[in-house]
Amino acid sequence: MSAAVQKKEKKAIRIVHIFGVFIIAMGIIALILIIGSSRVDKALVGMQESTDKYIVEENSISVMREVSDYLTEKCQAFISTGDVADAKAYFKEVDIDKNREASLEAVEPYGKDDVIYTSLKKALNSSNELAENEFYAMRLAAEGYGMSPAEIEDISKNLTDVKLTGEDQALTEQQKRLKARKMVFDDSYDNKKTEIWNSVLDSTERLMENTRQRELEYYNNARRNIIIQNILTVVLLSLVLVLAGLTARMVILPMRASTRYIQRDKALPLEGAAEYMYLAKEYNKMLEKTRAHHEILSYEATHDEMTSLYNRKFFEMKREELSGEDTALMFVDVDHFKSINDTYGHETGDKVLQKVSGILASSFRSEDFVCRIGGDEFAVLMVQMHPNLRHVIEGKIANVNNLLKNSGDDGLPDVTVSIGVAFGGEGTDANTPDELFNNADKALYKAKEAGRDRYAFYEDTVSV
Repeated sequence: MSAAVQKKEKKAIRIVHIFGVFIIAMGIIALILIIGSSRVDKALVGMQESTDKYIVEENSISVMREVSDYLTEKCQAFISTGDVADAKAYFKEVDIDKNREASLEAVEPYGKDDVIYTSLKKALNSSNELAENEFYAMRLAAEGYGMSPAEIEDISKNLTDVKLTGEDQALTEQQKRLKARKMVFDDSYDNKKTEIWNSVLDSTERLMENTRQRELEYYNNARRNIIIQNILTVVLLSLVLVLAGLTARMVILPMRASTRYIQRDKALPLEGAAEYMYLAKEYNKMLEKTRAHHEILSYEATHDEMTSLYNRKFFEMKREELSGEDTALMFVDVDHFKSINDTYGHETGDKVLQKVSGILASSFRSEDFVCRIGGDEFAVLMVQMHPNLRHVIEGKIANVNNLLKNSGDDGLPDVTVSIGVAFGGEGTDANTPDELFNNADKALYKAKEAGRDRYAFYEDTVSV
């Protein structure tokens, strides 16, 4: 090692030191963030609780108002028309739904001393007092319309329990109807309704004022906390930028540069943190030893020497990798190849194999794998191929046949091929590499059995 390199390594900063500074800084950052976030969260939670309370109380006020109006509407409608449906709707709300009581219960968790609860309680009491007069008026109306006790009881047990005074009992049906109408349309009734409205209005005004005060308080707290948080964020960003710059200069940038050098099979530069410089130096030593052998060994291990196609070993490995995926396997045999060897000699036979391999290699996609798996036996593994793309395979087979039969005067005997094809993957009969192999082999046998110079799919009869 040269003196210059040794001196450079001694001056380099160690990654462990950078990491230690980073841990300390992160601890400070975490503490500041926790404090700042807790302050902001507290203000936001307060605003959320205030909003939730407002929604519940506003809804309760609205329900109290709407239900009171609804009861008045149904009561007056029944007394005016005698429609039993209006009376039943009235008592369904009073006896079953009880939305007024539910609206009061909804605000009870905020405390019975809460001004909204007190106002709604007052409104409910006034509404109940008014309901007693409405019960009496509806009983008068029911009898005024000539309803029997059974019909009255069918409307509501509450209506049956109402007892008319002797004076009212002695009235005629028409007089009963008139009196009932007067009870729900006179000034006394309106005054009682006004009392309910005043209670509800008072609730609304108090609700708006209380909510405005609470939210203003929470808003001011949140605003102060956000300003503090912004100041802290600027400080943190400055610290992070310093750390990021140091880390990038000592670790990230050298690593990125190393990736490019490795991709180009070049020696790594000696720069960055001390640990990285040591690794770069050792890598450079190994690169020199392996560069000369790597390409030769890799190529010879996976390629056929004579045709430059992938070999049988590569084929076996690749079909295992593609197991379960949508694939197609094609077996190709040169017809009567032994006769070519016997008649023209092995040198011509080798040239015929090279010609066939060149045509196959040029006829398929770069992502497909064209292999020589035996003497005159070839295999093509086609990826992302399923039965509904069969026409694509047939087109490639036609191209291969066309090139074989129209190759010009190359001095070689004419040859034909027999081809068998099978599909593998989901929805096919071949879910394992062995099943796909066997199916393609059976398809090839069909083609040969039919006279050669043909192709066959595993599922079909032979096609010319």
